[in-house]
Amino acid sequence: MSFAALAGNRELVAGLARELERRPSHAYLLAGPHGVGKALIAQGFAHSILCERAPGPGFCCTVVSCPVREPQGAGRGRSAATPALRCACCEACVQIATGVHPDYAYIARAANRSDVLIEQVRGLIDHLGVRPARGPRRVAIIDDAETLNLPAQNALLKTLEEPPGATLIFLVSDSERALLDTIRSRTRPIRFAPLETAEVAAILVARGGLDADRANAISRLARGSVSRAFELAEGESPPAEDLLAALSRARALGFDGVQALAQEFFGGREQAADNFELIARLLAEVLSCKLLGTVPEASAPTTAKMMAQLALQLEVSTIAGLAARALAARAAIEAMANSRLQAEQWWMAASAALRGE
Repeated sequence: MSFAALAGNRELVAGLARELERRPSHAYLLAGPHGVGKALIAQGFAHSILCERAPGPGFCCTVVSCPVREPQGAGRGRSAATPALRCACCEACVQIATGVHPDYAYIARAANRSDVLIEQVRGLIDHLGVRPARGPRRVAIIDDAETLNLPAQNALLKTLEEPPGATLIFLVSDSERALLDTIRSRTRPIRFAPLETAEVAAILVARGGLDADRANAISRLARGSVSRAFELAEGESPPAEDLLAALSRARALGFDGVQALAQEFFGGREQAADNFELIARLLAEVLSCKLLGTVPEASAPTTAKMMAQLALQLEVSTIAGLAARALAARAAIEAMANSRLQAEQWWMAASAALRGE
């Protein structure tokens, strides 16, 4: 497999592949929106370095659809012999896919935890402290790096300042601002962009078996995120209709109503960031409907109908202004601003704008 099989950010990945072949840094920060393939690409680079059949960008493992790939860590302590019977990859790639390669390490936030713990980082540091056993170097991936707690970041700092020889570390983060300045300054930043709508739709068709019309409708609400698109396809819909309904009655909102909306839809940082971006996307469709007379694209007919009604009710300047405020609020939350306060301010502004104030 080559990285050409991955969707989105291909020039970025190709440039990083060339850099790793010539003169790699000791640590990279892969940063960008959730669900655009950052962790998958980091795993691909681990294969490209440690693959024993075809090292380099043409490594043999099919990372996207490897039949033995499981959630990282699930295969620890297992023999790689059994999965190798079901996989055409080399032994090294099978061991990476199952998490047992001696020169590969992966840590991430546990499912029942809110952060990556210092104990995980200390274990990783110990692992990196010895010479490679089979490959040319040791490769480590720290996924969910934005959730590294402060002690964990401080523990990692010394390793980033004085990295062991023949070691390559990838930090994968949805929000680089959540990391200490000292961590960011000691890593080489690689910033990923959201995938194009057409790229997300193509993945939904190819991997999810969706028809083209439904894939296109879902991809427009997925905000460039493949994982979000699959959540929508599986029925875990974002609260588009609830937010549109709240916006349609925002003119009469009092402070109690504003607080209730902030609590329900913007209580956590990730939820708030997602919903502000969703509002901006919905308003962009409303604006297109207003200016061009197009039929709003949505994953459900009722959502499209609500957007069309808002297009009739709101002025162009109001729609554009609220969308810009939503994006500004999302940016503030990514910079660690209080999510509920941002939500309260946005809904109060929306209420005032709809009253013409």
